[in-house]
Amino acid sequence: MGQKQSFILGGLGLIPFILILIACAISPPTEELYGLLLFIYVAYAAIISSFLGGIQWGLITAFADKIYYVFIPLFISVMPPLIAWAALLSIENLSLSLGLILISFLISAVHDYYLYQQQKISQLWFISMRISLSSIVIVITSLMFLFVF
Repeated sequence: MGQKQSFILGGLGLIPFILILIACAISPPTEELYGLLLFIYVAYAAIISSFLGGIQWGLITAFADKIYYVFIPLFISVMPPLIAWAALLSIENLSLSLGLILISFLISAVHDYYLYQQQKISQLWFISMRISLSSIVIVITSLMFLFVF
Protein backbone atom coordinates (compact mmCIF):
# COMPACT_ATOMS: atom_id res chain seq x y z
CA MET A 1 0.00 0.00 0.00
CA GLY A 2 1.34 3.41 -0.92
CA GLN A 3 3.93 2.04 -3.32
CA LYS A 4 2.71 3.92 -6.38
CA GLN A 5 2.36 7.18 -4.46
CA SER A 6 5.83 6.74 -2.97
CA PHE A 7 7.38 6.21 -6.38
CA ILE A 8 5.58 9.25 -7.80
CA LEU A 9 6.53 11.53 -4.91
CA GLY A 10 10.08 10.19 -4.86
CA GLY A 11 10.40 10.95 -8.56
CA LEU A 12 9.03 14.44 -8.02
CA GLY A 13 11.71 14.94 -5.39
CA LEU A 14 14.31 14.48 -8.13
CA ILE A 15 13.01 17.44 -10.13
CA PRO A 16 15.09 20.14 -8.37
CA PHE A 17 18.26 18.05 -8.76
CA ILE A 18 17.59 17.59 -12.48
CA LEU A 19 16.53 21.19 -13.10
CA ILE A 20 19.63 22.60 -11.41
CA LEU A 21 21.86 20.27 -13.45
CA ILE A 22 20.12 21.42 -16.65
CA ALA A 23 20.40 25.07 -15.57
CA CYS A 24 24.14 24.63 -15.08
CA ALA A 25 24.46 22.95 -18.48
CA ILE A 26 22.62 25.65 -20.43
CA SER A 27 23.61 28.79 -18.52
CA PRO A 28 26.57 31.01 -19.37
CA PRO A 29 29.69 29.64 -17.69
CA THR A 30 30.25 32.28 -15.03
CA GLU A 31 31.64 31.56 -11.60
CA GLU A 32 28.96 33.71 -9.94
CA LEU A 33 26.04 31.93 -11.60
CA TYR A 34 27.48 28.45 -11.06
CA GLY A 35 28.18 29.35 -7.44
CA LEU A 36 24.55 30.34 -6.91
CA LEU A 37 23.19 27.23 -8.65
CA LEU A 38 25.56 24.97 -6.71
CA PHE A 39 24.55 26.62 -3.44
CA ILE A 40 20.88 25.98 -4.26
CA TYR A 41 21.77 22.39 -5.17
CA VAL A 42 23.68 21.76 -1.93
CA ALA A 43 20.92 23.38 0.15
CA TYR A 44 18.22 21.18 -1.43
CA ALA A 45 20.43 18.08 -1.12
CA ALA A 46 20.95 18.84 2.58
CA ILE A 47 17.20 19.07 3.11
CA ILE A 48 16.62 15.76 1.32
CA SER A 49 19.46 14.13 3.25
CA SER A 50 17.78 15.19 6.48
CA PHE A 51 14.49 13.77 5.23
CA LEU A 52 16.18 10.43 4.45
CA GLY A 53 17.74 10.34 7.91
CA GLY A 54 14.29 10.92 9.39
CA ILE A 55 12.87 8.01 7.38
CA GLN A 56 15.63 5.75 8.67
CA TRP A 57 15.13 6.98 12.24
CA GLY A 58 11.40 6.24 11.95
CA LEU A 59 12.00 2.73 10.59
CA ILE A 60 14.52 1.94 13.31
CA THR A 61 12.36 3.17 16.15
CA ALA A 62 9.25 1.46 14.75
CA PHE A 63 11.07 -1.87 14.65
CA ALA A 64 13.34 -1.37 17.67
CA ASP A 65 12.18 -4.64 19.18
CA LYS A 66 13.64 -6.50 16.13
CA ILE A 67 17.05 -4.83 16.34
CA TYR A 68 19.52 -6.22 18.86
CA TYR A 69 21.43 -2.98 19.40
CA VAL A 70 19.54 0.17 18.34
CA PHE A 71 22.18 2.82 19.05
CA ILE A 72 24.46 2.11 16.06
CA PRO A 73 21.68 2.18 13.39
CA LEU A 74 20.24 5.36 14.97
CA PHE A 75 23.70 6.92 15.06
CA ILE A 76 24.31 6.09 11.41
CA SER A 77 20.91 7.53 10.42
CA VAL A 78 21.96 10.87 11.92
CA MET A 79 25.31 11.03 10.12
CA PRO A 80 24.12 11.88 6.55
CA PRO A 81 22.17 14.97 7.68
CA LEU A 82 25.14 16.14 9.75
CA ILE A 83 27.49 15.61 6.82
CA ALA A 84 25.08 17.50 4.56
CA TRP A 85 24.98 20.31 7.12
CA ALA A 86 28.79 20.41 6.98
CA ALA A 87 28.43 20.74 3.20
CA LEU A 88 26.35 23.88 3.77
CA LEU A 89 28.91 25.25 6.20
CA SER A 90 31.72 24.69 3.71
CA ILE A 91 29.86 26.16 0.71
CA GLU A 92 32.79 28.50 -0.04
CA ASN A 93 34.62 25.38 -1.21
CA LEU A 94 32.18 23.96 -3.75
CA SER A 95 34.20 20.82 -4.43
CA LEU A 96 34.22 19.99 -0.74
CA SER A 97 30.50 20.74 -0.43
CA LEU A 98 29.61 18.49 -3.35
CA GLY A 99 31.92 15.79 -2.03
CA LEU A 100 30.21 15.90 1.34
CA ILE A 101 26.80 15.66 -0.34
CA LEU A 102 28.04 12.59 -2.24
CA ILE A 103 29.23 11.00 1.00
CA SER A 104 25.93 11.84 2.68
CA PHE A 105 23.87 10.09 0.01
CA LEU A 106 26.26 7.14 -0.23
CA ILE A 107 26.05 6.52 3.52
CA SER A 108 22.28 6.86 3.41
CA ALA A 109 21.96 4.38 0.51
CA VAL A 110 24.27 1.84 2.16
CA HIS A 111 22.40 2.21 5.44
CA ASP A 112 19.05 1.78 3.68
CA TYR A 113 20.35 -1.45 2.19
CA TYR A 114 21.67 -2.59 5.60
CA LEU A 115 18.30 -1.91 7.22
CA TYR A 116 16.65 -4.03 4.52
CA GLN A 117 19.19 -6.84 4.20
CA GLN A 118 20.44 -7.27 7.77
CA GLN A 119 17.69 -5.89 9.97
CA LYS A 120 14.70 -6.87 7.77
CA ILE A 121 12.80 -3.71 8.70
CA SER A 122 11.88 -2.46 5.24
CA GLN A 123 10.20 -4.02 2.24
CA LEU A 124 11.79 -4.86 -1.11
CA TRP A 125 9.79 -2.24 -3.03
CA PHE A 126 10.90 0.42 -0.57
CA ILE A 127 14.60 -0.41 -0.71
CA SER A 128 14.40 -0.66 -4.51
CA MET A 129 12.91 2.83 -4.65
CA ARG A 130 15.37 4.26 -2.14
CA ILE A 131 18.45 2.82 -3.83
CA SER A 132 17.22 3.93 -7.27
CA LEU A 133 16.50 7.48 -6.15
CA SER A 134 19.76 7.78 -4.20
CA SER A 135 21.73 6.39 -7.16
CA ILE A 136 20.24 9.03 -9.44
CA VAL A 137 21.16 11.78 -6.95
CA ILE A 138 24.69 10.37 -6.65
CA VAL A 139 25.12 10.41 -10.44
CA ILE A 140 23.70 13.95 -10.75
CA THR A 141 25.92 15.16 -7.89
CA SER A 142 28.94 13.63 -9.61
CA LEU A 143 27.99 15.49 -12.80
CA MET A 144 27.72 18.74 -10.83
CA PHE A 145 31.51 18.60 -10.33
CA LEU A 146 31.79 19.60 -14.02
CA PHE A 147 30.55 23.06 -13.08
CA VAL A 148 32.97 23.76 -10.22
CA PHE A 149 35.75 26.13 -11.26
